Amino acid sequence: VWALNIAGGFAFADTPDTGLSFQVVTSGAVESAEEILDELEQLAEDLKEHGRGQDETLDDVMLRLREPTDGLTLLIEPADNIGGGAPGDCTGCLRALIDHQVQNAAICINDPETVTQLANVEIGAKNSLGVGGKGSQLDEGPLMLEMELLSRSNGLFELEDKQSHMASMVGDFADMGDCALVRHAGILILLTSNKTAPFDLGQWRSQGIDPAQLNVIVIKAAVAHKRAYDPIAARSFWVDTPGPCSSNLKRFSYEHLRDGMWPP
Repeated sequence: VWALNIAGGFAFADTPDTGLSFQVVTSGAVESAEEILDELEQLAEDLKEHGRGQDETLDDVMLRLREPTDGLTLLIEPADNIGGGAPGDCTGCLRALIDHQVQNAAICINDPETVTQLANVEIGAKNSLGVGGKGSQLDEGPLMLEMELLSRSNGLFELEDKQSHMASMVGDFADMGDCALVRHAGILILLTSNKTAPFDLGQWRSQGIDPAQLNVIVIKAAVAHKRAYDPIAARSFWVDTPGPCSSNLKRFSYEHLRDGMWPP
C-alpha cells in the first residue's frame, strides 16, 4: 500500500457525494485493498457518533450562565461562523441575552445597513432600529431594539497578535469598515460594515472595550478564536443556534443525498 486517503466529506453540501470516503493506492492485489477498505468502513461505522455535533441548546446554556463564575464567559456560535462563510449577523444569541437580561455582555453583528442609519445620529442619542437577521434565511430576521449610540469609528484596528491565523489573512491591520458601538440594556453591540472574524482582541479594544472585563461575549466562530480568547476566558459554551454553519445537521433540508447517508 503506497497511500491511504481519507476524504472527510463536506456535511454542508447537498450532493450525492457529500459523505466520508476512503481510497487505497496499492501495487498489490485488488482483494487486499478491498479488505482494507472494508476495515476502514467498519471503523467509521463504529466511531460515527463521535462525528455528531454536540453544541448545547441555548436554553440549557442560559440556565448554566446563572451559575457563578469568576471571569469571562464565551458563548461560541458556530452556526454564524464568519470564517465558515456565515453572515455574522444572526440574532439567536442576541435574543437569548436580551430575554435572560444578561448584563455586561457584548456581541459583534455585521450590519452595514444599520451602521449607515446611525451615521448622522448624535452620540448619546437613542434610536429604535432593526439589528441583524439580514444575511441568512435561517435566522428569525432583524431584531427591533432601542439602542444608545456610544461611538463611531472607521473600524480599522491593529492586530495585537501578529503571529495569529488572522494575521496570516490580513497582515498587521484588520478593517471592519465603518462601525457603530451601541448599547441595549446591559448589552454592548458592535455593528460593523465588513464581516470580521473574531480572532484578535484588538477588535474590542479599538472600540474602548476591555473584553476581559465583560461577563459574557458572543463569539461567531468555531475554533480559531481560541488563541485570542481562551487566555482571558473562565469558561466557554458552544451553542446550537439557527444559521448556515450549524453543527446540528438536522436543521438543514437535504434533497440530493443518496440513500443510507448518516445521520438520517
